[in-house]
Amino acid sequence: MENYKIYCKLKAELVTKNVQLLELRANAANIEDIISLEVDIEEDLNALNMIFNHLISQNSLQKSA
Repeated sequence: MENYKIYCKLKAELVTKNVQLLELRANAANIEDIISLEVDIEEDLNALNMIFNHLISQNSLQKSA
C-alpha cells in the first residue's frame, strides 16, 4: 500500500511539473530552466515506471501464492 501512495504522489507531482513546463515554454523562459524541468520530469517518469512495475510484480506474486 505504501508503494501505491508513493506512486500517486509522484503522479500528482508529474502533472504539476508538466503544467509548469507548458507555462515556461509559453512565456519563452530561460532555456536552462526548461531543460532542468524536462530532466526532473524524465526522472519522475522513470521513478513512476519503476514503482508501477514493482506494484505489478507484487500483485502477481500475491495472486500466485
